[in-house]
Amino acid sequence: MACLTLITAGPYTSIQDKGRTGFQALGVPEGGAVDPDARISANWLVGQPADAAGLEIFIGGLSFHTDTALAVALAGSLSDSLQITSVSGQTRNEAVGQTVYLQAGDHVTIPPLRCSNLVFLAVSARFDLAPVFGSVGISANAKIGGLNGDMLKTGDKLALTEIKTTPAERQLPSSLADIFTPEEVFRIVLGPQDFCFDSGQIDKLVSTGWTLTTRMNRMGLRLSGPALHHKISADILSDGIVKGAIQVPGDGQPIILMADHQTTGGYTKIATVISADLAKLTRLHPHRTVRFTVVSQEEAEQIANAKARLLRKNLAD
Repeated sequence: MACLTLITAGPYTSIQDKGRTGFQALGVPEGGAVDPDARISANWLVGQPADAAGLEIFIGGLSFHTDTALAVALAGSLSDSLQITSVSGQTRNEAVGQTVYLQAGDHVTIPPLRCSNLVFLAVSARFDLAPVFGSVGISANAKIGGLNGDMLKTGDKLALTEIKTTPAERQLPSSLADIFTPEEVFRIVLGPQDFCFDSGQIDKLVSTGWTLTTRMNRMGLRLSGPALHHKISADILSDGIVKGAIQVPGDGQPIILMADHQTTGGYTKIATVISADLAKLTRLHPHRTVRFTVVSQEEAEQIANAKARLLRKNLAD
């Protein structure tokens, strides 16, 4: 069977799709691509369904060999690229945001990313993997999905099936550029335990320029700044968690929970980053400053619906 062979896996590469929705009550993490905008866009570029699996690449440094002709596409950045070397030794660079055709024997490298912390690589094929709870995505904490539940490693071979060798050539419309433009301010909805903080601490949350630390992975992003103080305690009875929730543990340094977050948690959650903004947050490199502004739940829903309409309009077949 045709396959992609990883020459170098990079520091934190995994297979991801839409994730495992609807199983958190069983203790199964949702997982899935932390940047759904990149997943949807890249899959459109190679003619795949929006929820199809691809490679989620942090920092860059991935290289692979293909033994079959197919198309790939990179999304999640405005100006990173792929470097492709053919069997004859000729090398070319292909930009993010477009369909890229490969021939059997091509060697592909994703150099260190300059403009994003992560990108999503879609392929015009299906990975020959057995779904677990409806997804082939890797959940390294739960040890499920992918080849063996672990992040991808150098030398892994990813078998492909249902290969489309020449899907239609596409380029991301310029009208979607705003979706991938870096931002510093992110919108939040307060709650569900904002009552555990007095108004001064809420003011501190939204008036502070928080620093993204290097302590980030698919489970969460840790911020650094002035400590947020609880009225009584950081601990609550464990309850359910959603992506984007901002936990405040005892040291007062917020943690933003991402796709591989635990299904329940016992720290107070002061607010939640709205779903429409979360992908942009995941693309920021460590040491960047982020700020928050409060919106209502109704506004968050309107923003999410407007973004979904924009993607549907621009990525229609």
